[in-house]
Amino acid sequence: MKWVYVNQPSVYIRKYQLTEGDNTKLVIKYNLDQQSVRISSEENHRLFFIDKTGLWHNKTILKNEYGVEIGRLAIDKVHGTGIIEIEGKKYHYTLQNNSQLVIFEHTITNPLAVCDMAEAPSFASLSANKYSNEEYACFLLGICWYLFPLTAAEQLEFSGATVA
Repeated sequence: MKWVYVNQPSVYIRKYQLTEGDNTKLVIKYNLDQQSVRISSEENHRLFFIDKTGLWHNKTILKNEYGVEIGRLAIDKVHGTGIIEIEGKKYHYTLQNNSQLVIFEHTITNPLAVCDMAEAPSFASLSANKYSNEEYACFLLGICWYLFPLTAAEQLEFSGATVA
């Protein structure tokens, strides 16, 4: 899998495609102005919001289109590692060789996903903080949404609805 940057006519929107071979698995559109991300696949389309919190705005919170918190993101840019907790499940990630985003549950030797980031713009300049925490959240949310789709009951639970 790899993330590919797609030219977007608006300066406020960054569009990326998650591709596998010649197939586009999903598209994310990150709106810098609204701090939102639209994730689309052939079957589903979702809208998420990315909030910053904490004393120095160092925590990232992910919310669904209804404003319900679905996850959190912790980033250590110095070491290129972090944790994404999404819908009650925790995953670790690391950036290897400044060109691969690796997601794993318990050990890096057994990754859940490895995404090539070479075709995302200036990804090699991670040490210069090219991407914001919000953009990392978009990439990670997109991968998790693609790899671990929710069941119908989980979708109801995290949308704030009650199951009768």
